Amino acid sequence: MSRSKIFLFFCLSFISGVFIQSVLNFPWLLWPGILILGIILAATSWGKNKKIIVAGFCLMILAGGAGRYLVTYKVERLVQQYNDKGIVVLAGIISEEPDVRSDNTKYKLKLADSLGNILLVAKKYPQFAYGDKIEIVGKLKTPQSSEDFDYQKYLAKDDVYSIIYFPETRLLESSQGNWLMGKLLWIKNKFRYSINRILVEPQGAFLAGLLLGEKRGLPPDLMENFSRTGTTHIIALSGFNITIIAVALMSLFNFFMVRRQVSFWLSVGAIVLFVLMTGAAASVVRAAVMGILVLVAQQIGRLYQIKNALIFAGALMIYLNPKILVWDLGFQLSFAATLGLVYILPILNHWFIFDEGKSVSTLGQMDKNNFVKSLKPVWLILATTLAAQIAVLPLLVINFGQLSLIAPLANILILPIIPLTMLAGFLSALGGLLFLPLGQILGWTSWLFLTYEIKIVEILAKIPLAAVNFKWTWLGGAIYYAVLIWLIWRFNSKQKILIEKMRI
Repeated sequence: MSRSKIFLFFCLSFISGVFIQSVLNFPWLLWPGILILGIILAATSWGKNKKIIVAGFCLMILAGGAGRYLVTYKVERLVQQYNDKGIVVLAGIISEEPDVRSDNTKYKLKLADSLGNILLVAKKYPQFAYGDKIEIVGKLKTPQSSEDFDYQKYLAKDDVYSIIYFPETRLLESSQGNWLMGKLLWIKNKFRYSINRILVEPQGAFLAGLLLGEKRGLPPDLMENFSRTGTTHIIALSGFNITIIAVALMSLFNFFMVRRQVSFWLSVGAIVLFVLMTGAAASVVRAAVMGILVLVAQQIGRLYQIKNALIFAGALMIYLNPKILVWDLGFQLSFAATLGLVYILPILNHWFIFDEGKSVSTLGQMDKNNFVKSLKPVWLILATTLAAQIAVLPLLVINFGQLSLIAPLANILILPIIPLTMLAGFLSALGGLLFLPLGQILGWTSWLFLTYEIKIVEILAKIPLAAVNFKWTWLGGAIYYAVLIWLIWRFNSKQKILIEKMRI
């Protein structure tokens, strides 16, 4: 058993421990027994049977993962003791960008006594900003969940265990947050303001979604069209869109014959810039890590070998916040989409009839190599989209109850233009900050790209059966992933056999 495989087993054991405790909520007394069993297996087999030693350490790490989740659970119980107890007076710092709605504003408030965070739902005025320290007087409540949505667990993933509605508020101090985060949000707000000045709606709201990850300004009917065509990922801050956009950027740069090393650094720079422009929220940083890992794998030409780095990155993120494994859909989409690129994309490339090294009888006398090279950028975007869609399909169906059948066509018509749209939009917004007429002139190019993409989405969404509505349970999703894992294992086993035969 190789060291890399042992390391992979250790990471998976930790993730499994967190998952088991998150879903099944085993009594904490069970885990010390599993830990002791692991120690006994490792100690009694030391120097005798390497597989049993590894199994023993896996049991110990499994218990460690469950213990890591249990620690956060204790903090949650400690905070919840203040809920539903009458009027309280609290002071805290606004730790994230305010979420401004049509009739209220939501603030994430970090309490001064280090008891986690609370969600503050306040009137639109007076307005507060990131880093403001405020005092609130009101009643803390436990978030209420419904049959379709566990709101309490959704908030708990961000260490929010209490919610307070329309309390009395008073500003105590300003600029008490992280200095760098404050500057990043200031830049983000400037870009948002510039976009609103140079573009009309819905193009302006769409560009804000692409560059800043904001969806609230998009009309409901356009959001529904994005959902029906399977293109919502373009404006969702998860690895589902960042990994696809990263690959599309690489394809675009390669299409214009930019050197591979240069295109790699340009793509990484674009992702970093994207993260900074959106305020560098934790969810965006996680998604960016996934996207950059895929770019690194493509750069070294060993996409499949990136699996250890990917699993380790996932395990590290889960260690920092164990609740994201089960309750953070953005993390799940990021992780699943990237795994799809690692394991499914090579299979799709292998099956592609125009892959180099295969005979293509339908090409006649055409130069096969040139034909293949001309198709590669288009095929890579299509295959990348399909690989990610296959990997995240159960998550989308379980959470949204809808499956887009038109998604492959929509993505191949839109994704190649997205990098150009983001570049043109960034330049026009930047120009608008420097000199408004310059931004308006540059904005015509981005307006054309945005209009094309919106029209494609609107046309395809009107096609009958563009999307079908049905709901899966988690059991159905588990069966889907079990079959998918078996198919991937079977394909890889056949590939190994073929390689061994070739060596013989």
